[in-house]
Amino acid sequence: MKHSDIRILKILSLRGPNLWTYKPVLEAWVDIGGLEDFPSNTLPGFVDRLCAWLPTLAEHRCSYEVPGGFVRRLQEGTWPAHILEHVTLELQNIAGMAGGFGKARETGMRGVYKVVVSSGHEDVTRACLDAALNLVMAAINDTPFDLDAIHGRLREIARKHVLGPDAACIVAAATDKLRGIPSIRLSDNDLVQLGYGSCQRRIWAARTDRTGAIAEGITQNSDLTFRLLEACGLPVIMETEDGEADPDARMHRLLVVGGRLVAASLTGDAETVAPIDLTEQVHPETAASACLAARILGLDIAGVDILVKDIAHRLSEQRGVIAAVQANPEFVRHHQTAADGSSPVGRAIVDHLFPAEHNGRIPVIGIAGSSGTSEVAHLIAEFLRLSGKTLGLACGDGLFVDRRLIEAGNCANWRSGRRVLMNRSVDAAVLENGAEVILNEGLPYDRCQVGVVNRIEAAEHFGRNYIQSPEQVFQIFRTQVDVVLPTGAAVLNAADPMVAEMAPLCDGEVIFFALDPNLPVVAEHRTSGGRAVLVRGDDLILATSAEESQLVRISEIPFAASDLTGMRMERVLAAVATAWALGIELHIIRTGLETFSLEPADSNYLRVLGPVDTF
Repeated sequence: MKHSDIRILKILSLRGPNLWTYKPVLEAWVDIGGLEDFPSNTLPGFVDRLCAWLPTLAEHRCSYEVPGGFVRRLQEGTWPAHILEHVTLELQNIAGMAGGFGKARETGMRGVYKVVVSSGHEDVTRACLDAALNLVMAAINDTPFDLDAIHGRLREIARKHVLGPDAACIVAAATDKLRGIPSIRLSDNDLVQLGYGSCQRRIWAARTDRTGAIAEGITQNSDLTFRLLEACGLPVIMETEDGEADPDARMHRLLVVGGRLVAASLTGDAETVAPIDLTEQVHPETAASACLAARILGLDIAGVDILVKDIAHRLSEQRGVIAAVQANPEFVRHHQTAADGSSPVGRAIVDHLFPAEHNGRIPVIGIAGSSGTSEVAHLIAEFLRLSGKTLGLACGDGLFVDRRLIEAGNCANWRSGRRVLMNRSVDAAVLENGAEVILNEGLPYDRCQVGVVNRIEAAEHFGRNYIQSPEQVFQIFRTQVDVVLPTGAAVLNAADPMVAEMAPLCDGEVIFFALDPNLPVVAEHRTSGGRAVLVRGDDLILATSAEESQLVRISEIPFAASDLTGMRMERVLAAVATAWALGIELHIIRTGLETFSLEPADSNYLRVLGPVDTF
């Protein structure tokens, strides 16, 4: 019996934290049609064919959490959408882009599933998904499939798009849990931004933004390089006493980062002989010579090639010489020796770019909710500008840097958020994220300092992306709370039970805001030591566990003066709680409240200088 093809109805590229996970994923809406009635154990020969084509599927754990767990699921019976997930992940592994995260979930419509797989690069994952679909159908219908050709094509696509080994080494060290530095890939040729806004640094393969153009130009001229080194007393290959180096000498690569030797290896034929790590054996004077060579040429990262018989002895004792200096040294020889932890090259470069106390982050404030989020964003932006920050704002009214309008229209989206975070002049970012952004694009940042969730109207979101229940809406908006840094805060509307329920999900502090100061959830929160921003009579109150202090009278806030519903006042409370969480001085918050307006006639914020693209 020949089965009809599985159809892919839609593919979403979720490039940041999303409904499913913190990392980028591809979400495919898949219609398996009549195969809904044919789990894998009812398809004659299917499991054997699939496992013969992809024997490494035996390593997949699946829900049993042990190797072979997925094969067991195949034998017991599972559905094509789940199989498509695992085959896509395995093809990504074979292509050279390891993933690992995957899910397949029913949508509520018979035969239609959401298949979600981790995606290091969208083009590679799309190609793997397409190949996986064809492979699964070939295994189901027992038709030929040229697996070798597919493997070759996928590897070539991955080779073109994934980060090269040098850049990948640095990015991995930057983004690990120890440093937690965010990254943004700026191009397909290994140009990567580490950090956000004004705290960012850039790398390009093995170069950093500290690598000078003059220094790199010097290294491309070997005669000039040797003259400069020789003038400073360093032995170079053309200046030995008899014009030749020791015939028994061997080539060693010493990697210098920030004036410090971080790795050394005995080089060999890259295809046949693995480099031998000698970092701990380098003679101190030889290490000093390599560091001096990098300094003379003006390089922050340098590969210094030294021709010497024994790297553990002085160069002068054995006619050792500097044979070359590379401004863009390949790290691969040091990656190969780093498996045992002996040459932490990526970490050394990251520590060179970012001192231990810096993580490359600016204050990022993310704002989510069903309504009023643009007003909250504008008010928070006003507080930050008054505190002296160069402010980037992407919201439903446009994209702004300080008082300049960069782009008009709805800019509450991933693209605009990324533009803010890429701008070197921005000291703080305020980014509005609606449900559509989280569902269809993902958040534009990995973590935030403050995550604000205003009021949620669950029914407004039903029918989109197969969202059908309040529980699903909760999962959408909790994403904003999930990404709050441990040093940050979630600012939550205590009057909305769905929002208040998100408090335990926050890794950092929680600050509630509410028009009603007597809400039980607020009282309980304050009893446990939490903070809240409240209204009591005509006063806007900052409340801690034991104290309440008046910030300003409600009647002195022009923005909320004509508010009969209380909605504007609720948004004021959210913005004040955010400013309080950021440590903005109270007199600045008070001034912002007394002067802020969104009315065109007197708004300082929206009176722009005209569209200017500064990115």
